[in-house]
Amino acid sequence: MVAEKGGNSKHLRQDSKDPEAAENDAVRVYGMKFCPFTHRLKLVLAAKGVDYEIININLQSKPSWYFKRDPEGKIPTLEQNGNLVMGSDVASAYVDAMYPGKQLVTTNPLKAAHEKMLLGQWAKSITGYHNYAFGKDDNNDKIIGPMKVKEGFEKVEKYLKENEGPFICGSEPGLTDYILYPHLERIGALIPLVITQFDHVKAYYDKMQDDPAVQACRISDEQHRDFIHRACAGDIDACDIGVGK
Repeated sequence: MVAEKGGNSKHLRQDSKDPEAAENDAVRVYGMKFCPFTHRLKLVLAAKGVDYEIININLQSKPSWYFKRDPEGKIPTLEQNGNLVMGSDVASAYVDAMYPGKQLVTTNPLKAAHEKMLLGQWAKSITGYHNYAFGKDDNNDKIIGPMKVKEGFEKVEKYLKENEGPFICGSEPGLTDYILYPHLERIGALIPLVITQFDHVKAYYDKMQDDPAVQACRISDEQHRDFIHRACAGDIDACDIGVGK
């Protein structure tokens, strides 16, 4: 079982102190509990069996010291021996290449290209999710959001139907699956009826629930909904739902 040190700690705010340096060779991740992009990196670390430390960052009150890691203040950032790797996709690919075990990246050039094209189309569902989750009723975001989600779902449905699976990467989840899954989990929590309208996507979503990495990083639907509700209400500490002191 992969150890995640600090995952249940409160998110550090603007007035917090810069954490002490991590031990030699230790992997540290700066992220946020409910951030889908941090979720991507956690899934890959879990799939590769890499122990890591998480430093939770409050995105509504970012610590001043964090900008020394990433001048733009974005997450996630992976740190090891003073070296920084920023961005969920880049850091995930780095972990896959750096550590032994099952290779997650697709090596077939044509299939890898098709997966990248699919992720580009999936971006419509990501946009739709954010419209629905954080949008305003008077902007019709609650109507437009699910429509955009379905656009991405249609592409994933077609891909899963036409390719051997049951996962996007083949018989087992791979890097593309772990990149796509976090937003799918959140869509399943907020607008689950959309998933049930696509047979292959629904089967894929259910199958992903059996994956050990997904189980290790899973956030309950209730907590997802609670986070969105409190964040939209302006609670800057909504990210601390379900964490300790």
